[in-house]
Amino acid sequence: MGGSVRVVSEQETEKSKSSSSTRWAVVVAILIALVAIIVLNLPSTNGPNPAGGTDGMSGPLLELNQALAATENMETAQAAPLWESLRKEFPDDPSVALNAGLNAVLRVDSLTAQATDGNKTKEEQSAARGQLGAAIADARVAVDQYAKISGDEVTKVWLASRVDSHEATLVPAMSKSLRRNLFTRLIDALAGPIGDDPRAIILGGPLTELLAQVEDPDASFGPGSTKKAAAALAKLSDNHPDNLFLAMNALMTGVDVQDKKASRFVDRMAGLVESMRPTLVKYIESDGSTMESLAQRLRQAIADGKWQDSVQPKFIWRNILTPLEIMRTDRRRTMPHPLDRLSFDTLRRLSAEAAEANPLKRAEESLQFANEDLQQNANVAIPIDWDVDLDTDIATVDGDGVLTIWNNDLDSESKSTWTQSASLKLDFEPTGMIATELFMVDSSNPERLKRDGMTVADDDTKGLYAQKVRHDVIPGIVLFGKSGVRLVAIDSREKTEDAKRLTLVDGNTGLQDLSNVHAVIAGDMEGDGDVDLVVSADDGIHVFINRGTRTFFESKLPANGFDVDDPATSLAIADLDRDLDLDVVTVHAASGRVGLLENLLHLQFRTRYLDEIPASKDAHSVLVADVDGNIAWDIIIASKSESALAFGRTADVGVWNVERVETGKGFAGACSLADLDNDTFPELVGGGSVSRLGPWGIVEPTPLNIVTTSSQPTLVGDVNIDGKLDLLSAQENAVVVSTNTTPSVGHHLTVRFRGISDNAESSGRVNHYAIGSVLELRFGPHYRAQIVTSPATHFGLDGLQSASNVRIIMPNGLTQTIAEPTIDVVLEEEQSLKGSCPYLYCWDGEKFAFATDCLWAAPLGLQVAQGVVARDRPWEYLKVDGDLVQARDGQYELRITEELWEVAYIDHLELTAVDHPDDVDIWTNEKVGPASIATPTIYSFDQSQVRQVTAALDTQGNDVTDLLRESDQQFVQGFEYRLRQGLCPPHWIDMDFTGQVPPSLDDQRVYLVLRGWILPTDSSLNIQIDQNPELPRLEFPSLWVPDSSGQWQRKIESIGFPGGKTKTIVVDVTDAINTDDPRLRVRTSAQIYWDSAMLSVQSQPAEIKPQTCSLASAEVAQHGFSQKSQASPRHPEVYDYQITSSQPRWAPLRGKVTQLGDCDPLIRSWDDQMVVISGGDEIRVRFNVPPNPVPAGWKRDFVLHCVGWDKDADLNTLTGQSIGPLPMREMQSYPPTMQSQSAFDAVESLNATHLNREQSFREFWYRPTGLHDELE
Repeated sequence: MGGSVRVVSEQETEKSKSSSSTRWAVVVAILIALVAIIVLNLPSTNGPNPAGGTDGMSGPLLELNQALAATENMETAQAAPLWESLRKEFPDDPSVALNAGLNAVLRVDSLTAQATDGNKTKEEQSAARGQLGAAIADARVAVDQYAKISGDEVTKVWLASRVDSHEATLVPAMSKSLRRNLFTRLIDALAGPIGDDPRAIILGGPLTELLAQVEDPDASFGPGSTKKAAAALAKLSDNHPDNLFLAMNALMTGVDVQDKKASRFVDRMAGLVESMRPTLVKYIESDGSTMESLAQRLRQAIADGKWQDSVQPKFIWRNILTPLEIMRTDRRRTMPHPLDRLSFDTLRRLSAEAAEANPLKRAEESLQFANEDLQQNANVAIPIDWDVDLDTDIATVDGDGVLTIWNNDLDSESKSTWTQSASLKLDFEPTGMIATELFMVDSSNPERLKRDGMTVADDDTKGLYAQKVRHDVIPGIVLFGKSGVRLVAIDSREKTEDAKRLTLVDGNTGLQDLSNVHAVIAGDMEGDGDVDLVVSADDGIHVFINRGTRTFFESKLPANGFDVDDPATSLAIADLDRDLDLDVVTVHAASGRVGLLENLLHLQFRTRYLDEIPASKDAHSVLVADVDGNIAWDIIIASKSESALAFGRTADVGVWNVERVETGKGFAGACSLADLDNDTFPELVGGGSVSRLGPWGIVEPTPLNIVTTSSQPTLVGDVNIDGKLDLLSAQENAVVVSTNTTPSVGHHLTVRFRGISDNAESSGRVNHYAIGSVLELRFGPHYRAQIVTSPATHFGLDGLQSASNVRIIMPNGLTQTIAEPTIDVVLEEEQSLKGSCPYLYCWDGEKFAFATDCLWAAPLGLQVAQGVVARDRPWEYLKVDGDLVQARDGQYELRITEELWEVAYIDHLELTAVDHPDDVDIWTNEKVGPASIATPTIYSFDQSQVRQVTAALDTQGNDVTDLLRESDQQFVQGFEYRLRQGLCPPHWIDMDFTGQVPPSLDDQRVYLVLRGWILPTDSSLNIQIDQNPELPRLEFPSLWVPDSSGQWQRKIESIGFPGGKTKTIVVDVTDAINTDDPRLRVRTSAQIYWDSAMLSVQSQPAEIKPQTCSLASAEVAQHGFSQKSQASPRHPEVYDYQITSSQPRWAPLRGKVTQLGDCDPLIRSWDDQMVVISGGDEIRVRFNVPPNPVPAGWKRDFVLHCVGWDKDADLNTLTGQSIGPLPMREMQSYPPTMQSQSAFDAVESLNATHLNREQSFREFWYRPTGLHDELE
């Protein structure tokens, strides 16, 4: 993606920023959505080192990195000798011993899976069984060695139970006794001191799995076993009351042993699932039940001792809760994958030692700053680029309640002169503020101001938007404190009067009822493209959802998470568990505990404490960073008494664990993170002190020559644009700017991303400053990542002269990779679809040529408004031009690929050859719409029946006759601008067929034939549109005709529309057309581009001869991602099948897809046995050439009958982040409801044997190892 750019223009910045002039090269890709401004300054050299090598990684460090990479990639056989070598090198190292044990257990997992896989040959199964005996013995030795070194009995029991469970599966004759012994060991461990260890939660999973394998625990494990299991699970649930999985299993076993105390688990479950109420209501109420009635029914049966009456409701609860996201998360907490526990401790230690040498070494000079008093009597300050000129200005609030903007004027020597440019007297005293942009990225609201002197509504959308590459939308300020939250609008345009440059936003913003606010943070919490606000107040956490208009509504949180008297005092935003939705980490001064606002999608959140991190009384700061570069976020906490660094571990989507906690001394004031010496490692700075963070933990703080004890954090920004981060702090009622004067500071990379705001090309999918995105930097064997929280993101590069690549993962899941970023370049990124439909390619005699896309009428889980799901029509009949389909060895070859962030479910494919005279065109009745307007039909029109348009006008009255007369890829754009991707103001084409239609039709039919393509909305855009009262609803194409007075009247409400890439739709207008005035208008507000329009008047269809092409073979294979191109913004993207990239382009989805290889039986008929494929997969299909040749003077086209569905992975698509549940032929709605769940389960079982491939977490979230090539 990063290589397909070209330079189109250059321009100087508006003013000199440093002694060496900076130039910006504007680089444009095919279609623009986001901007990355990358400035690579090279001030001084700490030593040469090529970015692509593995310098600094050799000997044990390289071997350890290779061993970890092999284990993470499940290459356990290759990893085993590496771990054995490392165990000899570090015989007393618990981290190495743990990883060796984990790899050995994973080896047993892998061999057991092969030995029991019915899809493997007998020889393959036998080979795996032959290796299992030694592998099991090796695993037990490795686990015992780890326990001996570490004293960790919990992990020993957990790993041993995994090995024992496999052995019981493999030896049927001994399975009962082996399982009984395993049960006894687990129960004894949980009943004893081990059961009180917080880490013992991981023994709950093995116990529940063991119970699920038997019908009667008492019969299988001995009398009284069920009661022992119930007691163990009750103890675990009581020790971990925030875990839904444990609560559910404690309830199930409690009812089994008729324990009336089990009713507490009903209450616990009801409280824990309150966060999922919107999802549960849809699921449960289809049966006429409610959450409350189901819970009460179960409570009453337990209280009355009517145990038979409790059986049905307990299983209903289990069926309801099992598919929930929260249940998956909590189940994983009790049964982690061995990769979840992989230890990076030794890697951190060796990396810390390597960091003392080039290329990543500590700055030789101590940090030095030159201090300048900016304003007295001020105690709140933030950096802000108020006039969007790319330098850092400052906003302050003084003791008199005056908000002031200080403009930064840089001279030719990069020295700042601070000018008071705007002020506003406030009627309240804020204790904090943030700068953010609260309008939609492409909002046409006239109050949304741009730096170039125009409102967005005034913008010239016909201009060359590629020249508007920089951040150009003026941010606003959010003030907060005891009086609540207030918004301040900024107008920094030169023509604006001084008194109007800062104004309080009046009216009902939705925030006016807040009070006693401690912290505010901004981020796109529901993935719809605008910035929302998370607020911490005395009464708890509040999530306010932005309508895109600077007004908000609250998404209510359940009341059972954080203690009511324990408000959060600091917030940090991050996708903590790498599932692509934004979470918020909290710290609570009263208790000192760290918490998590966990995003469960669809405006559903839960709060819980992260008690794996020790509490720190009076904690004032929480921050998130990947300090050790292991692709897992770490949490930093600071209080006056101590600081802590909790190293995280993420091995899969939705998983985040604390691996280790390092502590250090405290900080007097609130803290920030900054790489002040550009050595690639962050410093923790606050209260006049600084501490260096890294794989080693927290270095003892050293004093800076700035002193502050303010509750306000010491903030950072590059004030003089010299590549060194400077500090802004409140010091004893004064605001001080501290310029970084440290010599010998390393190189750096500063990255800016922007959502394009030009209406002509705006998408509305990502907020203007890309807040909440993950920005990754790879250089040599090193990896660094940051969360975008401000317009500019700074990376230190130490002595490196270049970087390998920069990748951004945006809040909506889109990614962009920039390979080998060069100096002083402005990059504009291609705007591409993240979800649409599978692509069809055909063998045309020379190559596989792109034909069209499929399954447009069958979206799954697509929300057209909040809680309203689009209907699906799983069948379609696509006309495929004969020029694209040529026989090879007696067969026609087609490829159906999945190249976007989505899942395709293909149940049936059938190809029909349709022969017809040369002067006849055929079309199918294929259009997106209900079955009533898409009845399967093959239309055939000979040339004598075709009527060309006499005249045609677009919405603005432009003559588009020539553009619509031929299907020539010369498209008509009826709209001048769009409101969102896929949504435009209403537009139309007027077509005049005067002289082409007979005054009396008699028995003739009249058909309108339209050809065009559509760029669609998606679930997130639909939610955004639904939330915004200023936006109209989407209007799909309708047909209008003039009445007797010449006024346009709607005659057909819905004529359907061409799905996706260029397609032809046929509309019967016989009963609608006015033969006295044969003009037709097609009106819509969808983003449709029309290629041609014609009429056909016929008494009977032209002759055709269809023949079925029998299916010869079908197989699932890996294709990769085809190179795309686009002739112009009015043309659809097309793809070159022959040029592909194998690198994963999209974040992995949960679940399993169809195995590689033969899939012929799955697509022969529509029977709910289906092929399931996702990003990078394809189905290779061959059809036999039919027996009858094409008659002389005739030609052959084709109709592809496709039955299936497609599910976009958009964050607002229902179940979009999961491959399941599978759809089915007779479903009435998707996802399943309580009524339909059993039928959906049956389809899952029907397809279980071939669904055995998973998308790799590590292939997408990868770190350099020196073993593999970088991303393309």
